[in-house]
Amino acid sequence: MSVSFLTPLAALVGLIGALGAWALVAARRRSAAIATSLRLPAAGRRATLVDLGLVALVSGLVALAAAQPVVARSESTRGREGAEVLIVMDVTRSMLARRAPSEPTRLDRARAVAKRLRSAIPETRVGVASLSDRVLPHLFPTLGANAFAAVIDRAIGIERPPPDRRARRATAFAALGDLGRVAFFRPDSARRIAVVVTDGETIPVDLETLSDRLREGHVSTIFVQVWRGDEAVFDDQGVRDPAYRPDPTSSRSLRLVAGALDAPVINEGDTRSLVAAVRERLGRGPLVAQGRQLVSKELAPQALLAAFVPLAVLLYRRNL
Repeated sequence: MSVSFLTPLAALVGLIGALGAWALVAARRRSAAIATSLRLPAAGRRATLVDLGLVALVSGLVALAAAQPVVARSESTRGREGAEVLIVMDVTRSMLARRAPSEPTRLDRARAVAKRLRSAIPETRVGVASLSDRVLPHLFPTLGANAFAAVIDRAIGIERPPPDRRARRATAFAALGDLGRVAFFRPDSARRIAVVVTDGETIPVDLETLSDRLREGHVSTIFVQVWRGDEAVFDDQGVRDPAYRPDPTSSRSLRLVAGALDAPVINEGDTRSLVAAVRERLGRGPLVAQGRQLVSKELAPQALLAAFVPLAVLLYRRNL
C-alpha cells in the first residue's frame, strides 16, 4: 500500500490554523486580565491547551484534505475466462446534438451508458473502441475499472479520429465488420460481445457482408440508441447549427441493421434491459485469477468531514 498527494502544496492552507491559535491565546490573555481585575476565576491552562489542540486538529485535517491524499494498493483480480465485451462509441459530429446548450450531449449520455454497463459486469473484461467511418480500439478488454473510466472520459471525443469528410453522415456501420476480422478480442475468447452506442444516423451499409464478417469472427452485437428527435447541435456560444437536423429515419435504419445481425436495439435509458442482454450473451462460467491491478481511493472527502468533529467540539466549548 502506498500514499500519494495530488496537490501537496495546497496543504499550506493549514497554516491558517496558526493564526487561529494566536487569536485564541491572545483572547485568553485578555480574558485572564479582565478576570483578575474583577477578582473572578480565569480559564485554566489545561482548558487553553485543549482548545489549542482542537484548533491544530481542525487545521491539520483541512490541510490533509487540501493536499488530496490517495491511497493505492495492488490486489488480485478474478474474472470470467473466455468472455469479453467491447463498447463501441459513436464519435461522429451528430453525437454533439442535445435539446439545449445546458443539457448533456448524446456523447455525454453515451458515456453514462458505458459506465453503467461496466459497473454492472465487474467480473467481465470490457474494452472501448470508437466508431465513425472506421473502428479504432482505445482500450482492449480488461478488468481494470480505472483504466476504463480514464479512456471513456479522456480518450473518447467527437471525431477522434476524424472521419472521411466526403460522407454525408459519417457513421458507417460497415466498419463494424472489422470487429470480426481484426484482433479486437483475445483469440481464446469464445464469447465476444460488441455493444454499439450510437444515435443511429448512418450511411447505407451492405448488411449481408457485415453479417458474414461478424459471424466469421464470432462477434455478437447489441445496439444502444442515444437519440431524440428534438435535438440540435450548438456551438460554444449556444448558437444552433442550421446545417444539422436530426434524421427521422435513424430508428428505422438502426433496427434494419440490427435485424440483419440478430441484435437487439435498446433505448439509452433502459439499463436493466441492456445488462440483461449482455449477461444473456455472456452466459455463465467460473471466475479465475487474472493477475493483479492497482486500486486507488481518494481520502480528501473523509478528511474534510472529519475536520467538522473537532470544530464542533471547539464551538461547543466556546459557548459553555
